[in-house]
Amino acid sequence: MIGTVRATEQKDLRPLAEFLRHVFNLEPSDFHVDPRLLEWKYLYPRDSWQGGRSYLLEKDGKIVAHCGICPVPLRLPDGTIVRSITYMDWAADRSSRGAGKTLFTQLMKMTPASFAIGGTSDTILPRIGFRWIGKAVCYSAWFRPWREFQTRGWTGRSTLRLLHGTTHPVRNRSRECAGWDFTPVDQFDDSVLPLLNKTKRSWTFTQRTLSDLNHMLKCPNIKMQGFWLRRDGHLIGYFIIGKDGWEARLLDLVVDTADVNDWNRACAIVTMAARLDPEVCRIRAQASFPLLSQALLWNGYWSHYEQSLVLHDPADLLGRALPIDFQLLDGDYGY
Repeated sequence: MIGTVRATEQKDLRPLAEFLRHVFNLEPSDFHVDPRLLEWKYLYPRDSWQGGRSYLLEKDGKIVAHCGICPVPLRLPDGTIVRSITYMDWAADRSSRGAGKTLFTQLMKMTPASFAIGGTSDTILPRIGFRWIGKAVCYSAWFRPWREFQTRGWTGRSTLRLLHGTTHPVRNRSRECAGWDFTPVDQFDDSVLPLLNKTKRSWTFTQRTLSDLNHMLKCPNIKMQGFWLRRDGHLIGYFIIGKDGWEARLLDLVVDTADVNDWNRACAIVTMAARLDPEVCRIRAQASFPLLSQALLWNGYWSHYEQSLVLHDPADLLGRALPIDFQLLDGDYGY
């Protein structure tokens, strides 16, 4: 496949939106191909990444493949930072054989490591050096199953969802959370820096920046809300919740401790905050490391589905740093 690879520019947003709509067979009104969303995802500056975050493969002036990247720098327990990316909106014209693979393999060279969440064993990823390292589990908890039944369009699964929701209610853990509280914020400030840079976490996680968090709060697609998390008046963490109609999504939760009881209570606080919105019927979260998984289960969340977690790490920089804390903010599953 011969073509030209280049970074996406402002003038490319509408042609890119049309290309993605065609490849994924989407309606013109689908939010996934809204040029405003694509601009926010790929062109808004982010201080954690220098360079483009969306790339096109063109042939004869026509887009034949696209792949977006999300920077995910990984902080190891010893403080080492490993540059990593994951991929978004990977698409190729079916008539241009090999275009998608050509573009993808070029982007793999941009960082020492890269990962992907989801997909099946018959994708090309295992054949180009990715290996399975675990699972990313999606957890859900119901607040108002009857309202969800009334709000969503009826399908053959609607009654099953209603039955499951009424028999698996989220647990009320308010009594166990004495001394804990949360405060909504429209924009994070320097108060978050100790949580990001002087961390007590003893596992591998994504190294966020203040700019990263505030970039997420500007998402044009769904309503994002940031929160401070306090224990006995002291700042111990933060979280971000996105709301899309009847569903809330836990995009990111940081609790600066390795104590399982603190994580249990932090997830209880997240649940309380999401439940305050009377329109929210359910909350969804993603976890790939034990502390968060156990905390969600403690609060009555149930395992909704699992996705494979695959890693490209030719220098084995992360071989002894597993598992890794990936949440919905690490990619575009949350928006």
